Amino acid sequence: MGETPAYCSDCYNKTARSEDAQIQAAERAGKTPMTKQGTCSKCGRSTVVVYYES
Repeated sequence: MGETPAYCSDCYNKTARSEDAQIQAAERAGKTPMTKQGTCSKCGRSTVVVYYES
């Protein structure tokens, strides 16, 4: 199963929700955001990241 790009909470709220088409599509489809330990695809910080399964 695929995943959308993963973002830290700051990047998710500031840019991903308004600029990332995959995130917007997942939100419109009513998917539940998932979290995991990972690296943010925007800022590169290693932390808990938000993503959606696709």
